[in-house]
Amino acid sequence: MSSISETVLVTGASGHLGKIVLEELIKKGHEKIIATTRNPDSLKDFVSKGVVVRKASFDDPASLVTAFQGADRILIISTDNIGSRIESHGNAIDAAIEAGAKRILYTSLTKADTIPVTFAFEHAGTEEKIKKSGLAYTILRNNLYSDYLIPKLQHAVSGGSIFGSGGEGASAYVTRLDCGKAAASALLSSESGNKILEISGPKSWTYTELAKFTSELVSKPISYTDISAADLSNALVGAGLPKPMADALASFDVSSKEGYLKEVSSAVKDLTGESPIDVTAYLKENKAALLG
Repeated sequence: MSSISETVLVTGASGHLGKIVLEELIKKGHEKIIATTRNPDSLKDFVSKGVVVRKASFDDPASLVTAFQGADRILIISTDNIGSRIESHGNAIDAAIEAGAKRILYTSLTKADTIPVTFAFEHAGTEEKIKKSGLAYTILRNNLYSDYLIPKLQHAVSGGSIFGSGGEGASAYVTRLDCGKAAASALLSSESGNKILEISGPKSWTYTELAKFTSELVSKPISYTDISAADLSNALVGAGLPKPMADALASFDVSSKEGYLKEVSSAVKDLTGESPIDVTAYLKENKAALLG
């Protein structure tokens, strides 16, 4: 059973991470759960499990204040609306204050205040607003999702090389599942005080190491080809990505090269009691997808 009796709320609950958090809260036996989403029909399966689903949009402050009523702890899952997140998240923080919430939790980016990722300032700005809100807070700074390795390595398996601009920099990839488990555990934690937690996997990986392991896993030769961040961005644009997104992805490689993504923390295990999934186990589990 849950260790707290307070009502918890998850925003953006119909997204991949949001649904994981809801499932984990239910598994832990917590019975006071509110989920907000733009599309309540997408969460109808959770209604039958006792979750209260409310319609709300970060772009509609009034809807947030209404939806947040009765919530003691609010998990703000960062939106994917790059470019307007400080305003959108700010609306959610203001609504949490007006609704009388006691604690805000936020899914941020590792080293948000210093990392040279193009949109990191949005996470840093949100964190700053949370700190000034007067509410207790837990900030979960998630490292790169292991899940994002699948499409990258699919191309590598097909073409024989990982192309990137990370040099020999390493990233402590963490699965979305572990991030969801960590967020659910943080929501139900009985610990007090303000916390900023770096959420990572159990080991940091360079592209060279990933190429070697993937090559052995699929029995095909795969190398790592290091290119400039500008060339990487141009290649991604050539593959059909919008320039801002291509620049953002290239900036993650720069961040890895400069050491911002390499930190391995114990936060997942500290929160959940379980060791996070390593890249080796994750890729083995998804071997068919890499070959497909």
